[in-house]
Amino acid sequence: MSSGDQKSLQAGDIIEVETERLAFGGEAVARLGGLAVFIPFAAPGERVRVRVTQRKKSFARAVIEEILRPSAERRAPLCPHFGECGGCHLQHISYEAQIEAKSDFIRDSLARIGHIEWSEKIEIRRSEEYGYRSRAQIKVEKQGDELQAGFNRRSSHSVCDIESCPVLTDELNSSLTILRSKLKSGDAPRPAEFEIAAGDTGVSISPSLAGLPCIALEQKIGDYTYRFSPSVFFQGNSMLIEEMIAESVGEERGALAIDLFAGVGLFTLPMAQLYDRVIGIESERQAVKFGEKNSVHNQIHNAEFHCAAAQRWLRNFAPTEAPDLVLLDPPRGGAAETIEEIIRLKPSRISYVSCDPATLARDLRKLLDAGFELKRVKGFDLFPQTYHVETIARLARG
Repeated sequence: MSSGDQKSLQAGDIIEVETERLAFGGEAVARLGGLAVFIPFAAPGERVRVRVTQRKKSFARAVIEEILRPSAERRAPLCPHFGECGGCHLQHISYEAQIEAKSDFIRDSLARIGHIEWSEKIEIRRSEEYGYRSRAQIKVEKQGDELQAGFNRRSSHSVCDIESCPVLTDELNSSLTILRSKLKSGDAPRPAEFEIAAGDTGVSISPSLAGLPCIALEQKIGDYTYRFSPSVFFQGNSMLIEEMIAESVGEERGALAIDLFAGVGLFTLPMAQLYDRVIGIESERQAVKFGEKNSVHNQIHNAEFHCAAAQRWLRNFAPTEAPDLVLLDPPRGGAAETIEEIIRLKPSRISYVSCDPATLARDLRKLLDAGFELKRVKGFDLFPQTYHVETIARLARG
């Protein structure tokens, strides 16, 4: 089918296209005339024959029927479940190409969504590409007479049975083996999901299981020891956390800093070494309790934690002077509800830690329109083999 025939393109058609780049989400993008065609498990710069699965007004989706000319970046996936399991998206692409694509994801979101033309290089700090993940959600499901334990299948809520995962740490893979054995022998209850995490002090699972207790873990990061449980949020790639904290917190000092979406105090504790007073805001009560214990355990006396939604707490907060720093690390949906309250406080500096370039770009646009200046943008590849990328943006009041 030629580019001139794109108007008649419909689901079921077979076409040949040349892929250009990766889009956020992990699919390769090709063009048929002016129509974007999104193709999972294709690599940048290859010729493929594809079958159209969905046709919309401005784009189409397709699946590979045949790779006619492979990309130089294509490689054999390490995991036999790749393509079936929904956990990884990019194992078929070299790690160098993944890093380059993630830099482009951030730049493209800034330009397309935030209308921010960032001319400087966006560096992506890289991790070990396998064996990095120290926490996971193990899904459990009975399919016919067989019990499945692993991760969700791609684009599905059904479970892909996984004996071992190459992105998990050795400790988590060993614990997965124990969990599967207990479940399949009928010696354990079968909830739909187990939270499992590893730290310096071992492995913990929630809910608990014989041989895999639910205990508080400890993880030493830099000068601090953090306690947490599998059921509260804590970064799952310990290889980059210390560097990410340093980039987020910075080196400036001051009187007051506020840590929004503070969790168990990952950023709060280091901030307390630089500011006279640090306030951590977190809506999850168990995380707040860990944050308070972490402050005591690390002999931090100038940090306080409040259990509240960030927007509501900010609305009622009336400091005598503007904060020197507001640091925020919101969930994937971003911080749209809190941005106006942050602007009202007129902090000298803002550090925005984001796990989604699109919502980051949206929120940065509001901050720039309010007079803040974007000073630094840096990426951290906390989840190799996936399209996800952590971004840290630092701003100053103009």
